[in-house]
Amino acid sequence: LVQVNLYVVGYTDTQGSPSSNRTLSESRARSIARELQRRGFSGDVFYQGFGEDILAVPTPDEIDEERNRRAVYILAAEMPPPSPGIPEQNWKQL
Repeated sequence: LVQVNLYVVGYTDTQGSPSSNRTLSESRARSIARELQRRGFSGDVFYQGFGEDILAVPTPDEIDEERNRRAVYILAAEMPPPSPGIPEQNWKQL
């Protein structure tokens, strides 16, 4: 058997500054990760946020686009490799 871990990634739209959006996206990912852990996920839980760096829908600055405010959940036995949607490996563990 393999232990499955949970990886949660948060993203934002382009409203606000890039640094505040990075913080917001990380808070979003952490909140979702905590909730899934609270609901019984028993593996290790990791999270990180990319703010407005990776948009689902390309928009200029200061655009309120709800499709960019999102989170991705990954269940995996090993840390997800870098990819276009997760270009950095800065996971924080709950």
